[in-house]
Amino acid sequence: MSEKDMQSYFEKLNEANTLLGESLKVGNVDALAETLTNISDGKVYVENDVPDKDTVAKLEALYKDLKDLNLTPSQLKQAITVAIIKAQKDDKTEVNKLMTPDAIGLIASLIAYEVLSVQNKTSVNVVDPTVGTGNLLIEFIEQLNMTDKYKINAAALDNDDTLVSLAKSFSEVMNLNLDAYHQDSIAEWDITDIDMAVADLPVGYYPVDENAAKFKTKSDEGHSYAHHLLIEQTMKNLNDGGIGIFIVPSQIFQTDQAKKLSEWMVSSVYLQAVLDLPATLFASKEAQKAIVVLQKHGGNAKQVGNVLMGTIPDTNNPKLFEGFKDQLQDWAKNFKG
Repeated sequence: MSEKDMQSYFEKLNEANTLLGESLKVGNVDALAETLTNISDGKVYVENDVPDKDTVAKLEALYKDLKDLNLTPSQLKQAITVAIIKAQKDDKTEVNKLMTPDAIGLIASLIAYEVLSVQNKTSVNVVDPTVGTGNLLIEFIEQLNMTDKYKINAAALDNDDTLVSLAKSFSEVMNLNLDAYHQDSIAEWDITDIDMAVADLPVGYYPVDENAAKFKTKSDEGHSYAHHLLIEQTMKNLNDGGIGIFIVPSQIFQTDQAKKLSEWMVSSVYLQAVLDLPATLFASKEAQKAIVVLQKHGGNAKQVGNVLMGTIPDTNNPKLFEGFKDQLQDWAKNFKG
């Protein structure tokens, strides 16, 4: 399939999304979630005669055109991510809910791959507790699937029902098996037996102080940082020796609540890596993020000899990025059982 086919897919997907959104009188992201569900299921859902027959006929014709384009999984994902970016831009989506770039999913998958390789795992249960649009988790899974080494079972949580619906429908169009749950991830989880977590954590204060009270990372005064609570909650729900790959603000260890986070880390997890993401991925220095890799105590887990630290090179610089991958391989040897 050519670049032209991919562009055509995006244009027809956007046309269908606009048509459905106007008919349902919903925002662009809501409409996209419904559009992808319709595409996955091969039919237009109608409730109380909405959409009307004329709109249904137009949508069915567009869905047929989309199916006939027959894109590769990589092209299909690229077309959908562009549609998500457009929908979020049109809806003026808040910063914490914007789609995570593919490059971050690629880097997270490389970290996971090196660790899983030395652990000789063939099956892995993965969760994203703040799944958002689903792009981080789907890119993560797709990259690992390309290796043909792992059977991946995935689960996703988010407190935004529109985004949970979008992540689920996105995964279905990509033919991935994803269990999605609409819930506050700082509340109790129903899912168990989780080997690994990957998450681009929303940054800000958590408003429900009574829920935060049971966490060691809670603030002594006022609201606690949601991203601190989410890290603690996620690591608590992993299997012994489980790995958490978290995308966090680069200044996470330099804030007024950093002391509580550090104290919890010392008692409950091993801090295995702190890596600044490439500056080119962010609009400003203040927006820059890092990847923190944690491992839960128990099983064969132990503190690595040297915590992997530094700045990840731009993925568009092959020579430097290959050097980073070599560093990852050396570091991952610490995870041998």
